Parts: sequence; structure tokens; C-alpha cells
Amino acid sequence: MDWIFISWGALVLTFLGAPLTYNFFMKRRSLGSWNLKIDETYQPNISILVPAHNEEKTIRLKLKNLYRVDYPAEKMEIILVNDASTDKTLDEINEFLNSNPGRKTNVLNRTERSGKSNALNFALKHANGDVIVVSDADCFLSVDALTKALPYLSDPDVGAVAGREMLLNPESSWVTKSELFFNNFVQSQRLGESKVHSTIFFQGGLAAYKRTCLGEFDHENDDSGTALNTVEANHRTIIVPEARFYTMFPATWKSKFALKMRRASHLQRVWIRCLKLLLYGKLVLPKRIAIPEIFLQIFNPIVFFALFFATAMVILEHPLFSLVFLPLLLLFLLSPRGRIALIESFQSYFILLIATVSLVVLRQPKVWKTADDSRVLLNGETLREKQLI
Repeated sequence: MDWIFISWGALVLTFLGAPLTYNFFMKRRSLGSWNLKIDETYQPNISILVPAHNEEKTIRLKLKNLYRVDYPAEKMEIILVNDASTDKTLDEINEFLNSNPGRKTNVLNRTERSGKSNALNFALKHANGDVIVVSDADCFLSVDALTKALPYLSDPDVGAVAGREMLLNPESSWVTKSELFFNNFVQSQRLGESKVHSTIFFQGGLAAYKRTCLGEFDHENDDSGTALNTVEANHRTIIVPEARFYTMFPATWKSKFALKMRRASHLQRVWIRCLKLLLYGKLVLPKRIAIPEIFLQIFNPIVFFALFFATAMVILEHPLFSLVFLPLLLLFLLSPRGRIALIESFQSYFILLIATVSLVVLRQPKVWKTADDSRVLLNGETLREKQLI
């Protein structure tokens, strides 16, 4: 058999087999039980940290949402960090607080822009809670998010928990539909990792840390980086799918690409760090989680583009191959799910590869930037429909 066909077949098996096998294993594990001691009555004192930079369009809605969350007022404090906003964010905060007393709320105003991680660490110095909750200004907690998430922290082995992201506009465009597909695909995987031991895929919409397990927020990768630090300190980090937070996702590919690039650059930095720890024999995260994830995040994007060029070579060397391959590809694209899966895979691996190259070349993390496009779509009516305000 022609060596080029053998190479092409090996690339296909690697590219498709690795993620599907890992997802299948973790999906099965996600259906199993938790090996945890969970106290449903656990209600610690909490500090909710909300970093904000130029959030005048969302901050009032965010405060309405937090004031509606089901949690004892005497055990909850909200700390808002205005990170050198140049719009009316601070005015919106003060106007809301003057009109809506009832929750203990502390406003910290920074006059020089420092970025999300530094803003969170600044807020941490003023936090009194036994549990530190992080929630971004453009994310909205379900009413029972805290009562669903925090009981898992009652287990002495668990250091941090994360909530599940839900899209407020899943049907807005093919961009949001593809993100919904991706979201559903990875969530069962993250849950499976959590039940095996830990997932380090944390998002800023809802993450809660035991204060005793949190030295400070990771300066380069505030969400997943802090989760990895928690695991490396011998604590578990898990996702609780019943604890939901909602966010408006960009409806255009350009905005999605920018958002995904920011997320990918942070995640790739975390997985490269995991790879280094693994090679030095110092990684605490179990190898059955770390090795597949490192391969999928760092190496499978390279396999994908090698497959792309190998396919082109096969078609050029053996034109008859295209008579079989192209009709099969067309049939796959005619299926809505197949089309979304192919588009999402292509752009995801493209973004991961670009993010990895950028990290190697630039090395410096980008400063947190407000995603204006998704905020334009956000409105009170949508949040009221979901009973978030």
C-alpha cells in the first residue's frame, strides 16, 4: 500500500480517535457517583468578588442578579473592584447601591488599570469570607447557584468548585449554535474529570475557593491557572453542573474568534505548565487526565493541520481518491450536526495552534479586555425571562 495512504490513515485515526476515546471514557465516568462527603446544609461566610472595567452597560444588571441569589444576607459580602474604568461604571454602581440597600457591598476603586488577576488579588486583601467566589460582571448566576455549588466544598479534599456556563442566546446565529455544540461536548468531559479527581477548566462566571486553599489568584491565568495551583497544593477542583451561570455569547465569528483566542492563550499556558511539571515528575493532576488533555490541547492541533495537508497530497497523487472522499465529506456537511462539528473542530484547532505559537513567540499574557459585542446584545428582558433578575 502507498505510504501516503498509510500516513493519512494514521493521522485520521489519531486526530479522531484521541478526542472521541477520551470523551467516551469521561462521559461514562460522568454518569457515576461522586466519591465525596457532601453536607447539603453547608453555608459558610462568603465573599463574592466582581472585577469590572468599563462595565456601565452590565454592572447594574449584575448587581440586581447578585441581590436576587438565594443565600443568607448575613453570610454574604459583595466586593466590587472598579479597575480604572473610563466610562460610567462607578456611577452606575453608586446609583444602584444608594437605591438598593440590603446586601453588604464594598466598592474598591483603582485609578490605574491592572488587569483582572491583579484586581482579584486586590479584592482578596479586603475579603472576610471563608469561601471566595468569583463572578465576572457579564455573567449571571441562577438563583440556586450558590446553594448547589457550595455544599461540595464541605468535603475536606475539595478546594474549589466551578459552575456550568449556559448561553443566553444559543440560537442567535450559526456561531452561537456551534458554541452550544462545543459547550455540551466538553461539559460531560469536565464532569467526568471532576469525578475521577479534578478538572482545571475553570471560568470566571462562577468559581468558588476555600480561603484556606487559596493563597492568591494566578497572575497569568486567573481562572484555570488558579485551579491548577489548587490541585498542585493537593486539593480537588471540580465542576458542579447544577450550579449554573448565564452569559451572552458573541453572535459573529469575528467576536467569537477574539474571545476564543483570549481563552485559548490562557488555557495553553496552563497546559504547557502541566507538560513541564509532568516531564519533571512533579505533576499532582492524575496522568489519566493530564496526558490526554495535554495531547488534545497542544499536539492534536498539529495533527489536524498535518492531516489537512496530507489529504491534499493524497488527492493530488491519487485523483480517484477525491471521487470517494469529497462526496462523503459533502454528505457529512449536509447534516446540520456534522456541519457544526466540522466547523467547530476546524476553528477550535486553528485557534489552539495560533495561541500556542503566540505564547512561544510573545510569551506575555494579554490584559483582560471587555467583550463589547456580547454586552450590546444583553438586556434586562432576556435576564428576566431566565429569572436571573
